[in-house]
Amino acid sequence: MRAASPAAELLASTGDPEADACVRAERALLAELHGGCSVPVGAWARIGPDGLLHRSATVTSLNGTPQITATGQAPADSPEKLGASVAADLLARGATDILTSIRNP
Repeated sequence: MRAASPAAELLASTGDPEADACVRAERALLAELHGGCSVPVGAWARIGPDGLLHRSATVTSLNGTPQITATGQAPADSPEKLGASVAADLLARGATDILTSIRNP
C-alpha cells in the first residue's frame, strides 16, 4: 500500500463535514431529478440543532408558476438517501410535469 502524498494528507485534515453532507444531499437530489445548471431547482440544506440533516428543495417552471416544494430530514451520515427521498417527493408532487415541459418545450 502506498503512503499518501503530503498534499493528500494535508487535504484529508481540512474540510467541513457538515458542508460535505449538505453538498452530497444536493448532488443526490439533482441526480434523481436529472437536473443541472439549466433546470430551475433550488435546494437548501443545513444541520439542525437536533443533529439531523434538513433538506428543502423546489422545482419551478420557467415562468415561476407552478412551483413544487418538498422537505425532509435524516441523519447527517446518510445525505444521499435524504437527497433521493426529497427528489422522489418532488416528483410525486408533480415536478415531473415541470421538468418534462422544460426539457421538451
